[in-house]
Amino acid sequence: MTVTIEVTCRYCDQAEPVRKHGTGKAGFPRYYCKDCQRTFQLHYRYHGHKPGMKEKIVDMAMNGSSV
Repeated sequence: MTVTIEVTCRYCDQAEPVRKHGTGKAGFPRYYCKDCQRTFQLHYRYHGHKPGMKEKIVDMAMNGSSV
């Protein structure tokens, strides 16, 4: 029994040009998009690398919240 997961690029939302690109430091698989030529992971162990985290930190700093 084989399970197939269709991976879409988190930057350009294309599914067809995405291929495997090894593994990250934490052991999660990395993927490469041939369309936008960027690499990404589906799961991150370190949440500082998640998309949108930089904007969240800037918003918190502007509102006087501590990180």
